[in-house]
Amino acid sequence: MQKNIDLTRFFKHLFIQFFLPLAAIAVFVSVLPDWEPRNHWSVLFIFTLLTIVGAFAPISTFNARLTVNNALFFSGILLYGTWVAVWAAVVELLIVTVLSRSSLKKAMFNCGQILLTLWLVGFLHHAADSAGIPWMFSDLLLILVYWFVNTSLVASGISYFFHVKWLDTFASMVNGGSNTYIMLMIIGGIGARLVAQYGWLSLIPLLAAFISLNIVFRQYFRNINKLQQKMDEIQTFNHSFLTTMAASIDARDHYTSGHSQRVAHWGREIARAIGMPPDKVDEVYFGGILHDIGKIGIEDHILNKKGKLTPEEYDKIKQHTVIGYEIILQAGMFHELLPAIRSHHERIDGKGYPDGLKGDEIPLMARILAISDAFDAMVADRPYRKGLPVEDALQEIRKGAGTQFDAELAYQFIRVVSQLSREELEKIIQQDNQTQLQEVLQ
Repeated sequence: MQKNIDLTRFFKHLFIQFFLPLAAIAVFVSVLPDWEPRNHWSVLFIFTLLTIVGAFAPISTFNARLTVNNALFFSGILLYGTWVAVWAAVVELLIVTVLSRSSLKKAMFNCGQILLTLWLVGFLHHAADSAGIPWMFSDLLLILVYWFVNTSLVASGISYFFHVKWLDTFASMVNGGSNTYIMLMIIGGIGARLVAQYGWLSLIPLLAAFISLNIVFRQYFRNINKLQQKMDEIQTFNHSFLTTMAASIDARDHYTSGHSQRVAHWGREIARAIGMPPDKVDEVYFGGILHDIGKIGIEDHILNKKGKLTPEEYDKIKQHTVIGYEIILQAGMFHELLPAIRSHHERIDGKGYPDGLKGDEIPLMARILAISDAFDAMVADRPYRKGLPVEDALQEIRKGAGTQFDAELAYQFIRVVSQLSREELEKIIQQDNQTQLQEVLQ
């Protein structure tokens, strides 16, 4: 596996650090004969000016800032050929490199990815003209090629320099502003066709529409960002509120201090191990925080009893799942956590409580927390016994796989715990209410 990873990294390095810079040089040299500045100085001046303006007037989307210069480069290819697009791209690269203080490696990558994109689109444009394809169809095809190649190459650079997965980066870029990107490219294509047909003055109404669009976009995404900030504040408050509530529940019994926080921690680790999306991982975590909220309704003399519980007392303890469920249901909030609260004591073989669910009838969140809850109960100290060693607790989890616990989840949990050092395990197991309250206050 390590050899495969090293080999992949080697080919990425070869592509990013050698192939793309060499491609940039090759493209640059290939268009030099077409520049003829003495014959095209006015075109070079106009595109230089527009590039400088475009570099300082990006379009903001929800999670991205898009330069309008890709649309300008595309219009240059349609009007005059690849050479003018390469000229404008080099001007923008110099501006960006100076402003962002990019390293030489990143600057060469940026140069390579954009010049290679321009060369490919220019080549296809010439081929489409030679084949007599109507410009409306060819322009749309070229826009899609430009977007795909440029996005793919940029994603490869981000993947290489920041050590993240290419596919995740590409997907994030596609979701982060592709519609706006393609719309700007279409505007650039329309502008080029208007100039070719009616001259530069035909751009005045198009520029007015673009400026209006830019203002609307800025205002819209400014409001979206404000809304996102409010949602983040609410989520932070909910986290603090839930953690404080769990700490107050656990504080009723010195021997279960920090139990909810630890159950939430292990539940989150299992959820991550099985590849749940981040929002669902958070739900599992908060479900762990609140899973024992129903203990508010259990009398102290039963909850803190140091000896063995009578059957009647045990039946009352078992009611905490239903009590907690009713509390959250009546509160009208955190409904997504109800399965964790009601069903974390269900068993795969159907012998759990309160509903006797079995197998996949038990919600995934509850199956996850059943394991983390049982593990913490085994390794934590109690008034009547010392906590089990981690190895013994894992053995019990292994024994219960397929009967008490979901077998696959039990395997993933054992794998997660086994990868931790003894020091890391002790730190988690010893976490108490004081620690979690300090985390909330911070």
